[in-house]
Amino acid sequence: MSTQSIPAAPTRRGDPETSYEAAETVNVNRMQAETVKALAGLREPVEEWRLQERVEQRLGCRLGDSTIRTRLKELVGKGVVVVTDRNGVSRAGHRCARYALAEMGVAA
Repeated sequence: MSTQSIPAAPTRRGDPETSYEAAETVNVNRMQAETVKALAGLREPVEEWRLQERVEQRLGCRLGDSTIRTRLKELVGKGVVVVTDRNGVSRAGHRCARYALAEMGVAA
């Protein structure tokens, strides 16, 4: 993945200055790479929250609730990750999407 195609950490126009400062410290490229690595180690589709647990375990730290969800959306948009179905189970027990690497992502 080239750095040019990686978006900066998101901020909103009305966010306080501290949000912009925090966004500058987030390495989106690294988190996308960690997300892909976690998916590459799986043989079946996985829910976002289970993937987040894998990445947190790998990094040894807690991530923000939307970190992996946002990276998955970006990676789906790039065609690296696909939504395989909506047969997953969320932490709350509801149906949710399950994700896997796209064929091109598996080869990477």
